[in-house]
Amino acid sequence: MKFNFFLLSVIGLMNGQIADLPKNSPIAVLSSIKSSGVETTQTLSDFDPEWVDSLRLTLPCESVPVPKRTMRLPNAPRDYRSGTHRGIDFFANWGTPVNAVADGIVIRSDQHYEEVPADFRENLLETSAKVGNTPSDIFNSILLGKAVFLDHGFELVPGFRTITIYAHLSHIEKDLRSGSMIKGGQLIGKSGNTGMRESTLGSRAGSHLHWEMILQRGENEIYLGKNMPNPELYQMLTNIFE
Repeated sequence: MKFNFFLLSVIGLMNGQIADLPKNSPIAVLSSIKSSGVETTQTLSDFDPEWVDSLRLTLPCESVPVPKRTMRLPNAPRDYRSGTHRGIDFFANWGTPVNAVADGIVIRSDQHYEEVPADFRENLLETSAKVGNTPSDIFNSILLGKAVFLDHGFELVPGFRTITIYAHLSHIEKDLRSGSMIKGGQLIGKSGNTGMRESTLGSRAGSHLHWEMILQRGENEIYLGKNMPNPELYQMLTNIFE
């Protein structure tokens, strides 16, 4: 009988009587922990520009400004791979110096990158079309080409781990290895078109720097400017890059 009474008491508490309990009671404490957990795991579907109000970065290619064209900015559709553009395409000719936008640690440096055959790349794009999205292995390993990833820790954008990506490079500085410390403005390599169709055909056409910033928190990973419309997106980006 004592067990049944205890069970009925717990059921009664779970049916709306928690508010009447002392704040330091076990059930009230457990309830507050559960509520807090829901908030920290909330899915982030859109980017909030207030996260980067005070963020200031060095342009990755000196004197190459943020482009105004929507197709060169985040959120532009990429129908050829059933995907969405997550970064900024800076108009940088082949061999333009590329610099770190802020202090960080190298977590990927494709020193020994080799371009894939043209038909292999095209087959993978057909795979993306069938999937209905660009799979992460195809995007990261093939389409980014010769790339460098930098880890900027948790201080650049408070509340998030921040990484930046520099893609389609034609050259990477030979001393740039995973684990290397790097300063904002330090030379990373040079722009190119690796990972693109033109590169697989031996041409330098279409060269540019593809740059991304990714914010990570909990189970969420969101790119800079996700779902922001233009011209608000362009204005935010020009404010960020000094």
